[in-house]
Formats: sequence, C-alpha cells, structure tokens
Amino acid sequence: MIRFEELQMRIMDAAKNYLDVYEMSTLIEQYSLNKESRLSMTLPEIKPPYPISATVSFSYNAHQTSFSILFDEDEVEDESENFENMVEVEVVINLPFLEGYNQLRELFEEIVNEYPDLDIILIRKEFFRKDLIEGEEYEIVYSYMVGGEELKDLQFYEEIFFELSNMLRTIYEKTKFYIDMSWYRAEEDDTF
Repeated sequence: MIRFEELQMRIMDAAKNYLDVYEMSTLIEQYSLNKESRLSMTLPEIKPPYPISATVSFSYNAHQTSFSILFDEDEVEDESENFENMVEVEVVINLPFLEGYNQLRELFEEIVNEYPDLDIILIRKEFFRKDLIEGEEYEIVYSYMVGGEELKDLQFYEEIFFELSNMLRTIYEKTKFYIDMSWYRAEEDDTF
C-alpha cells in the first residue's frame, strides 16, 4: 500500500492539471491516528466566491497508516490483507445556490446518463437562517474504491480529474446565467 502522503500528492498533482485547487487539509485524529485528506477545487476561470466547487477526500485508518509505513505491497500475499489496502476516494460537487433555477433534476439526470459507470447520488440539504429564511443546498456525490495497482497508476488519477472537470464544466455552463443573476447581481448593486 502506498503511503498516505504519496497518495495525497498523486491526487494533488493530477487535480492541478485540470482544476484550481484552492485548499488542501490533512486531519489526524488524536487518539486513533486515523488520517484524512481533503482537497477543495473549482474550475480555473471561476473567481471567489466560488459558486461551484468540488471536494475530493480519502482517509487511512490507523492500521492502513502503519501498514503503508512498514510494508511494501509486493510483500503481501494474503488476500485477506488486500481489503485493508483499499481506499475510498470520495468526490462531492457542491452545486451553486441559485434563485429561480428549477431544472436541477434534469441537470442531475444528464450527469448520471453521461457517466453511467459512476454510482452518482444527489443530496439535498435544508438550512434555516436566523432571519427564518429557508433554503436548500445540493451536492452530487460519488466515490471510487481504489486498491492494488490502481493506487500506483498515474493514469487513473488523471481520469478521475478529467471526469470531474468535465462534470463541473457541464454544470457551470448550464447554470452560468443563474449564477450571474444570483451571485454577482448583489455585488453590482452595492457599487452604485
């Protein structure tokens, strides 16, 4: 199994070829020493505030972390140990909060049809602000189970971020008019 930091850098290097990575964090659980890596990214042409973004994350439990430090994957022959070498790379696309956009289901179906090999789900989150205004946020979530030779295959990481950049671009192109109206109109109004 490759080291946590090596996997983190492979993901970062591949992501930078297609997207603008604006935040990277590593979380280490104090008692168990489980590690989690999160990279937040968006399309290169989008400026802050980022109306559409994605987060790619993975984690190693304490056993995987120590295993990646102590052993070389080639030394492991017991197949029961190979499950410990699997890593779930989770992708979360944060959809823009849009006023007046009612074609979200159609957009989601288009993404699902375009990427049938991925098990894509749509998550809706309701929120309430202190001024009692309700709202909804949406996320598209999918993941890859990666292990063995795939962890070493640089082309695999390129494919992940090529797909992700295409998804973000499709969503951005379909919602750009509504993003401009919802996100940037308020800024223009403040300048007058």
